[in-house]
Amino acid sequence: MNTAEQLDMVLDEMRAVFARMDPDSVGKLTGEIRQARRILLYGAGRNGLVLQALAMRLMHLGLDAHFVGQLSAPPIGKGDLFLTALALGRMPTGDAHIVTAKAAGARIAVISARPGLVSNADLVITLPAQTMADPMTSVLALGSPFELALTLLCDLTVADLMTALGRSNADLGARHTNLL
Repeated sequence: MNTAEQLDMVLDEMRAVFARMDPDSVGKLTGEIRQARRILLYGAGRNGLVLQALAMRLMHLGLDAHFVGQLSAPPIGKGDLFLTALALGRMPTGDAHIVTAKAAGARIAVISARPGLVSNADLVITLPAQTMADPMTSVLALGSPFELALTLLCDLTVADLMTALGRSNADLGARHTNLL
């Protein structure tokens, strides 16, 4: 199989994932983010890398966003949103952060391939993509289908936020680092 054929398979897989999702998923996530005083994001492994990238884009949008574990992350509290990706629905550190955030008065949004296992969330976004615990049917390795779908979901959310907030690429670019 050549690269173009593999890419077609991956794109078909992503289209199928998004076709199985609630069509209002991006709008619901956008709404939670817009209502939040501050957004704190958490994920482990490659999901964490995707959510770090989302935290950066939210900052580019002019929102108060932080990735949990970074030294500059503030405490979470009332009016804040805790956003995490729990591909398998549960994870000890993610679950513990949810309990802490909920006790502090924050709203909880979780993106998961197994929404029935998620607890204590105000919003659960179902992202029905292959995880590393599923049968390996994708041309992509392990949980890469979920991670790629998560990346697309996050970037679609940023695009929706740009429209909702009236921000342009120039606005985002003005907040981009110049210390490269």
